[in-house]
Amino acid sequence: MKNIESLKIKIVILLSVLIIAITIIMTTLYIKNLNTLVDSNIELFSTTLLSKEKEELINKIDLASNVLRMYYQQTKPEYIENVVKQTLISHQQQLFSQLESFYKLHKDNLPPKILQESLKFLVRDARYGKNGYFWINNMDYKMIMHPIKPQYEGKVFIQRADVPFVELGVDTLKKNHKQEAFIKYKFYNPATNKYEFKVSLVKIFKPFNWVIGTGQYLSDITPLVKQRALADIKALRYGTNGYFWINDTDYKMIMHPIRPEYNGKKFINSKEVPFVELGVKALNSTKKDSAIIQYVFYNPATKKSERKLSIVKIFKPWNWIIGTGVYLNEIDNSIAQVTNLKDSEEEKFVYKIVFLAIFIILLTISVAYYLISNFIIEPFENLNNEKIHFQEISQIDYLTNVLNRRAFFDEAEQYFAYAHRNNLTVALLMMDIDHFKDVNDTYGHEAGDKVLKKVASIVKSSIRKEDLFGRIGGEEFCVSLLNTDMARVKNVANKIVNAIRESSVIYEDKEIKFTLSIGIYIVSDYSEEFREALNKSDNALYKAKKEGRNKIEIY
Repeated sequence: MKNIESLKIKIVILLSVLIIAITIIMTTLYIKNLNTLVDSNIELFSTTLLSKEKEELINKIDLASNVLRMYYQQTKPEYIENVVKQTLISHQQQLFSQLESFYKLHKDNLPPKILQESLKFLVRDARYGKNGYFWINNMDYKMIMHPIKPQYEGKVFIQRADVPFVELGVDTLKKNHKQEAFIKYKFYNPATNKYEFKVSLVKIFKPFNWVIGTGQYLSDITPLVKQRALADIKALRYGTNGYFWINDTDYKMIMHPIRPEYNGKKFINSKEVPFVELGVKALNSTKKDSAIIQYVFYNPATKKSERKLSIVKIFKPWNWIIGTGVYLNEIDNSIAQVTNLKDSEEEKFVYKIVFLAIFIILLTISVAYYLISNFIIEPFENLNNEKIHFQEISQIDYLTNVLNRRAFFDEAEQYFAYAHRNNLTVALLMMDIDHFKDVNDTYGHEAGDKVLKKVASIVKSSIRKEDLFGRIGGEEFCVSLLNTDMARVKNVANKIVNAIRESSVIYEDKEIKFTLSIGIYIVSDYSEEFREALNKSDNALYKAKKEGRNKIEIY
């Protein structure tokens, strides 16, 4: 009996040791494999987040570059000359309006000589811009009044290379038999100390047969255009703290929107401002028009020096480098959270295994096998499947089975970025069910849900598969159409409104009719943000609501 009891005890001990050993080996192997898997997923997670940030920076820098490219088009010779002509016409019209009004008012009560002197005074005193002025000569080539060159007054200018505009203006007016004409010639520019091309507008003031002229150097336009470009880039913002700066290839800061004290300074071997030198060197080494750089920079939001990711892109026509960046603290925090979660899950798992080992010792090996198979392996497989399923459904509105607000906005932002890069139009259709509150109040929320489902179904059947469609509010929907024209947008909108008007839902043997209002905005300005365009389509929707509902309105 004692031998049998001893044998039983030995068998129990042997089984217990065997189970404990197997449990320890399995736990060690599982934790090792789990760590390897999680670490690789964390690395993939980090790489994915970084790639997403880079892609978003590329989209943003392309948008800013398009702004510079738009302004650069305005510095081409044919454009500049046209701009100068339009500017001169505007200023000449303003002056002549004053002169003609003054002449009509005083021609009958002032002697001709006093009237002429008064008009000359008005012309002499007229100014515009930084250096804009007007002169007067007559049809006999004699200078009557010059506001900044009084030594010209009373002299006749024929075949004078240094003062060509008098003869050129009179000859052009006589030849063309017109009251006004444009002339182009070279004249000394005191601002650059060079002879440069100048365009002038000469016009006859009929009461005294005066030739009144004004002009502008073509070289004056480019600096003004650059100033406007810098102002636009300075005002360009995104997100909470996103902005753009501009420096040149000689490491000099041209414009920094939040640190104006940097402007005009060179930054070489500067720990405080490393991104200027890093950007120039990265572009020089890659020989490409853009480059990604990483560095540590002070973050005013957290008051710490943190990692920052930036993109720089060269604008060759002006030799400017435009840049923007984002702090990587959000990525670092996300990775830290995932790492902490891994450590926590590992600790929980160890406790479960210890408890399971104690429990298995009291059972047979077959029960232990069953428990391991059903309570360790299968739960983790189910957890992975549940995670995948959750990721899929988290982007879909539970009721209407279309994109929810967050997913639609994320997709629409990418739509806009793609359209901006490829010069495509984007149309936004903001939709709202008319008097939807009355449906809920009258028939109940279940009836309202049926109406929402019906509207979503009709809209889905009216658009293309590649078009975006989402529910962004209680009874509000939005559609984004890529690369389309106004005719098709109107057709789609009318198709939806008409289909909704003719449809109905049955709830508790009652037929419920309803209508829809739509606000449309087509985006063709590539400097416009998605949220700005959304607001405009919303404004159009508000107008449709205000003017009677059951209709479409175009912004």
